Amino acid sequence: MTKIRYSKERLRSNLRMGIFFVTIGIILVLLSFIIKWKEISLASIGIGQILAGIPMFMIYYFENKKQYLTLKNGELIKNALFPKKIKLKEVKSIREFAGDLKLITEKTEFIIDTQIVEPNSLMELKNELKNYNLK
Repeated sequence: MTKIRYSKERLRSNLRMGIFFVTIGIILVLLSFIIKWKEISLASIGIGQILAGIPMFMIYYFENKKQYLTLKNGELIKNALFPKKIKLKEVKSIREFAGDLKLITEKTEFIIDTQIVEPNSLMELKNELKNYNLK
């Protein structure tokens, strides 16, 4: 089983966004106890910020644990909430266009966004695709 990893920048970005939203939310909730505004409730805005940060932490955790792609038993799996699979034996051709790899079968296209893949993992993926005589 081979994992094609997300780039470190993507993972760090999700973590930073989660930290930022939760921190701003906590600050706004604490400020709501000090400053009383009639028009706007700082506490509700702060809670909204915290609730926006929590999914960012969840996305970071999921992407860090699962990673972008998994090569397993001749199948390429794109890890998402609803994973997509493609059997490498069914792939007829591969096209590179605008930074994406398109694996084309008779029925579907499987698009791999190479911009979010770690460079070492991308080389590993391309080598693996060469092993299946796909490129």
